Amino acid sequence: MKCKQASLRELWVLSYPLIVTMSAQVVMQFVDRMFLSWYSPETLGACVPGGMLAMTFASLFMGLASYTSVFISQFHAQKKKAAVTISLWQGILLAILSAIILACLTPVGKGIIHIFNHSFEVQTLELEYFGILNLFGGFAIINNALASFFSGRGRTKIPMYVALAGNLVNVLLDYMLIFGKFGFPRMGIKGAAYATILGSAFITLLFSWMIFSKSIRYRFKISSLAGFYQPIFSRMVRFGLPNGFGFLMDVISFTLFTFMVGNIDTVSLQASNIVMSMQPVVFTVILGLGVGIQILVSKYQGLKRADLSVKVVKNACIIGYSYAGSIALLFFFGTSLFLHLFIPDGTVGAADIASKTVPLIKMVSLFVLCDATYLIFGEAIRGAGDTKFYMYVMIFCAWCLLIPGTFILVYWIKTSILWVWGWLTFYAGLTAVFMLWRFLRGKWKHLQITTD
Repeated sequence: MKCKQASLRELWVLSYPLIVTMSAQVVMQFVDRMFLSWYSPETLGACVPGGMLAMTFASLFMGLASYTSVFISQFHAQKKKAAVTISLWQGILLAILSAIILACLTPVGKGIIHIFNHSFEVQTLELEYFGILNLFGGFAIINNALASFFSGRGRTKIPMYVALAGNLVNVLLDYMLIFGKFGFPRMGIKGAAYATILGSAFITLLFSWMIFSKSIRYRFKISSLAGFYQPIFSRMVRFGLPNGFGFLMDVISFTLFTFMVGNIDTVSLQASNIVMSMQPVVFTVILGLGVGIQILVSKYQGLKRADLSVKVVKNACIIGYSYAGSIALLFFFGTSLFLHLFIPDGTVGAADIASKTVPLIKMVSLFVLCDATYLIFGEAIRGAGDTKFYMYVMIFCAWCLLIPGTFILVYWIKTSILWVWGWLTFYAGLTAVFMLWRFLRGKWKHLQITTD
């Protein structure tokens, strides 16, 4: 059944597979870390910073490659089939170039790991884990471009099924390679890294097999339109690079915040980690919804129907705030439930951890509403092509507010974890206000990413 234009159903049908995909990735990451915790405490301790650093390095390129879906969405709405295929190829070329640059940055990342000067055993494991993830991280970037061919045309279920298949392969390989099962060598953290890469490579193969299948190959002239096309390539860089850079700023600022929190005290770090472990419950759902918003806004901007783009955002507010509001109420009034989940009876220092965790959970109730606002309106203006504003906001908020403010609170004033998280919540609220203000101003209504 075809959905009515800019209806609540259209947004939900497009977004829920994206939500499932991102939720599956969170589950996969949890299983990955669980297996490594079974292997040894050192491998668990090494995989978190190593994995975060690899994600930080890849974030710029992931944001650039994912913007392929915006171009495909607009051209698909305009029924320009050849332009859809050309956009796909420009996204692939950008992703391949990004993969090469990312691999070349591996020595830089290893130098950063040496600067943190963790214990010799943990640092050695971090270097192994990061080195493999970063060297072959191009698979994930290429997958973003390939998935855009389907998601940009509203076929979001296909990337969902492909991602679920890849995640299953990853989990199975995790078990076999980390612990040396079924004749494979016992590889520990190296096995976890190779499992992640092989899972990504499997996804690349699945997407390639579908895109080059006979029906799609002939329908979209996949082979005959392959190659470099400067007009679309340059526009993709022009709009996609600020998108990726803004995402990079967001990731870097949050990564540095996490590392600085670790210097307050052990109990504060444990309380902060509990709260951070709860965040994906909200973030993955709203982020999946946000990608759906971006695709639909791009679609209607391509049709020069800004009125329908506004309707998409109104529907997104209904879904997003209903969910985020419910979770916020649960966090605020159901604090004891989460304490029992993360601080089981008999935990050493349970009372101290709980005393710091309770006010943080209540504060996160406000944080998730700010985050929902930032994502709903931020993804809307990015879908319309207003990526430079997004980049400037993230640079300002990250480097002029969050990072220096957290540094002062942790290292100079030496304040409590509650004040530090209060500063993070203020940062989230300010980015939300900026995105809402920019959306309401309406400049994005007059932008066209595919034409001057």
